[in-house]
Amino acid sequence: MGGMQIHATNDFAAPVDEVFVMLIDRVFLRAVCLATDPLEHQVEVDGLRTATRRVMPTPSVVARLTGPTMAVVDEITWEPSVVEGGRRGAAHITVEGLPAELVGAVTLLPGGSGSVLTYDGELSVKVPLLGPGLARQAAPLLLEALEIQQRVGAEYLAGRGAP
Repeated sequence: MGGMQIHATNDFAAPVDEVFVMLIDRVFLRAVCLATDPLEHQVEVDGLRTATRRVMPTPSVVARLTGPTMAVVDEITWEPSVVEGGRRGAAHITVEGLPAELVGAVTLLPGGSGSVLTYDGELSVKVPLLGPGLARQAAPLLLEALEIQQRVGAEYLAGRGAP
C-alpha cells in the first residue's frame, strides 16, 4: 500500500548551533508537547536522540480503531557530525495501537531567517481499505504539530536573549 509524502519546514531566526541546542532541549520539547494540549505527555532526551509521547483525543475517523484516545510517539535521532554547516537526522513517528508510521529524514541547515528545519518523509497507514483515507486525515495532524513547533521555537529563541 503506497504511503503519502509529507514535506514540512520550520524557519528559525537563529544560527544552526543555537537551533540544534533547542531541538534537543527537554524544556523546548515539553513546551511543544504542551502546546498541542495533550491529555498526558512524556519527553525523553538521550544524547542525540529525542522522543516525545503525547496522548491525544482520537479524531472521530479513527476512534473505532483506536478508542477515545491515541498516543503519538515522535522520535528523532540526530547524526553526531555536522554536514554542510548543518545537522541531519532520522525521524520516526508512530501511533500506538494503529499501524501508522511516518519515516523520514530531518535536516537543519543555514538559510531562511537563520536556520531551516526540513522534514521529508512518507506517512503510511496499513489498514486495509481505510489506509489511504486515514493517511490523508492523519497528515494535517502531524503538520499541525510542526506548525506549533515553529511558534514555540520562535518564542523559545526570543526568550533566550532576554535577561
